Amino acid sequence: MSGPLTGVRVVEITMFQQGPIAGTKLGDLGADVIKVEPKEGDPGRGFMRVIGAQTGLKGHNFYFESNNRNKRSVALNLKDPQGIEIFMKLIDTADVFLTNMSINAPAKIGLGPNDLMSRNPRLIYAHGSGWGRKGPDASALSFDYTGIARSGFMMCAGEKGSPPAQFLPGMGDEMGGLILAWAVTAALFAREKTGKGQLVDTSLMGSIISLAGLMMDASAILGQEFPRETRATAGNPMYNHYKCSDDKWLAVAHLQPDRYWPIFCKALGIENLENDERFSSLESRGKNAAELVRVLDERFATKTRDEWLEILEKERCIATPVQGLGEVCKDPQALANNYFIDVDHPEAGRMRQVGFPWDFSETPASWRREAPKLGQHNEELLLELGYSKEDIEKLRETGAIL
Repeated sequence: MSGPLTGVRVVEITMFQQGPIAGTKLGDLGADVIKVEPKEGDPGRGFMRVIGAQTGLKGHNFYFESNNRNKRSVALNLKDPQGIEIFMKLIDTADVFLTNMSINAPAKIGLGPNDLMSRNPRLIYAHGSGWGRKGPDASALSFDYTGIARSGFMMCAGEKGSPPAQFLPGMGDEMGGLILAWAVTAALFAREKTGKGQLVDTSLMGSIISLAGLMMDASAILGQEFPRETRATAGNPMYNHYKCSDDKWLAVAHLQPDRYWPIFCKALGIENLENDERFSSLESRGKNAAELVRVLDERFATKTRDEWLEILEKERCIATPVQGLGEVCKDPQALANNYFIDVDHPEAGRMRQVGFPWDFSETPASWRREAPKLGQHNEELLLELGYSKEDIEKLRETGAIL
């Protein structure tokens, strides 16, 4: 079956993660995504080697693989007039141009919005920037880490009074890529009504602010920051996480705590506390949170996580394991919904990858091809554009293509 974007062609000049992820998501949905790279390649191809990580993929780079599946690669010298000519012919066939170059970089090499959209008025020119197109820092460089730092995300995690939280890398870029892909699909829908392309800009800053939207609105609307909590004094101890006897953690999440308090007490074998005036209401539990968390810590420490989850489920409480990343990759619920997929890489063999966050009953997303080698599809794509094999060989000889 075809994906919802089958028939849409995306030409991208992207690097590292934010831009490539947007192209990958569009490719997952069926778009024909052509990754235009310089002859030395997207620097993401060597990124994990730079930081000393093992690939585990028989020489393939898991970072690049994760960010660039479902694409074809053409390697062009965009400083060469013939290379530019090939690129422009690709733009003539494209529905979308996608980039995460710095704001002013495309125009400097003749690939700005006016350059491409005047040539192809139906083109969606999609730019994933760091800070947006306007404002005093629009042209400033950024990476995932700077986006997370400036956009407040580091202060949305960790306990009250602790330093800004350290996040594992890539989450800001991942969110930026998702928002950019979302914007592209909306712009394509608008084009169906108007017949016109448009410039679409998203940014790391805007994407992360949207991710933290509720917390941000606390500050924007109320004029005060939503406070970070401390687990040991959580205002609602029934919305907290606890360590079990096997050193694994679980989370309980009761946003109607008075309703669940009786069955929660029964599940934990603390029925004697149900009517204790210190804990018998939302307000009293909040005032005596430190004492109640201490009691719950002691109770949860008497059984394993699985034992407690079984008990809590039986009493119809709301609880779930706090999982490590390795556990999530094996979670049967995630596997059943294709949040992870098993694929057959033609060289690296069977592998599991992050799958799809959406499910379409008639036009499902799919994994169709592995991340491309540099310039892997040069000949294929140039033949599609009308070049002969002799033309292609001459272009290689002159250095216009890899």
